Amino acid sequence: MSDRILLNRRTAISGLAATALCATPLAGLAQSIYPDRPITLVSPFGGAVDILARLIVVQLNQRLNGNVVVDLKLGGSGTIGLAHVARAAPDGYTIGMGTSTALTSAPHLIKSPGYDVARSFTYLGLIQTSRQVLEVSPELGVNTLAEFIALAKSKPGQFNFGSSGIGNSIHLAAEEFNSAVGIKAVHIPFKTGPETDAAIMGGQVQYTFASVPTSIGLINSGKLKALAVTGDTRDPSLPDVPSLKEAGSPASLPDQLFGMVAPAKLPGPVLAKLGKAVQDMQADAAFQAAIRRGGAIPSQIYGEDFRKMVLADSERWGALIKRLGITQS
Repeated sequence: MSDRILLNRRTAISGLAATALCATPLAGLAQSIYPDRPITLVSPFGGAVDILARLIVVQLNQRLNGNVVVDLKLGGSGTIGLAHVARAAPDGYTIGMGTSTALTSAPHLIKSPGYDVARSFTYLGLIQTSRQVLEVSPELGVNTLAEFIALAKSKPGQFNFGSSGIGNSIHLAAEEFNSAVGIKAVHIPFKTGPETDAAIMGGQVQYTFASVPTSIGLINSGKLKALAVTGDTRDPSLPDVPSLKEAGSPASLPDQLFGMVAPAKLPGPVLAKLGKAVQDMQADAAFQAAIRRGGAIPSQIYGEDFRKMVLADSERWGALIKRLGITQS
């Protein structure tokens, strides 16, 4: 996170207020009564994304008259849920969870995802980031990243690596790592992170890059061995595990992004009120502590800065997908 430039919170709120002042009288009326009916927060994934969505709802209900509910819309690597948000009326009553997979990689693999990440959304805020961790079975007999790379390179094509789906951030992190260090291995996709972890413990695959919040329990219990975390520094949730940079790996992998989006062209007054609620939530110490307990890193990045991060990661993963010829079929 040290390389991310945080937008000053006061500046962000002032910008939203300025937008509100330029709105029409009708929009001003909308601001005075918004929200007067339930707001739906669409979660395009279960698991860690759904858990975060429900944590967000508790916080937003304290700030928006208790009117926020979660709606799971699964499938299509998150594109079904986000396409629903993109198509919704831009009135602030349908918002969504935007993740690395749904925003930065899936649109490069699915012919018609139903949205354009540059134009279809209002970017409300990046709520948290998560590192990924290279994990193996303790039965593999390696204790360091260097030992693992040496073993994998000695058996080209004989190792399997798992992920929770073709083209998602886990799969692409492993492909980038393999390419950077010269490992030739076979990709075995599963439906979820826990299924991938079970496959490692069962011997069907030898390694994966897992989201820290998903696998930290198995790592801490000794059922899986963590060899390195993505990023330049150690992850606070795994202080004994070196970063890829510290371990001497040439691979450089971005954090996973977990944020909130709304349809494009929200009225200024609605954006001001909704944006302030999100920013106040992000700044809440109890909310930040809850995110840290889950193994993630709280963020206070808003609006255009969040959008720029998404577009940069989308360009990066799109180039990798093209270079390696990765397809959904």
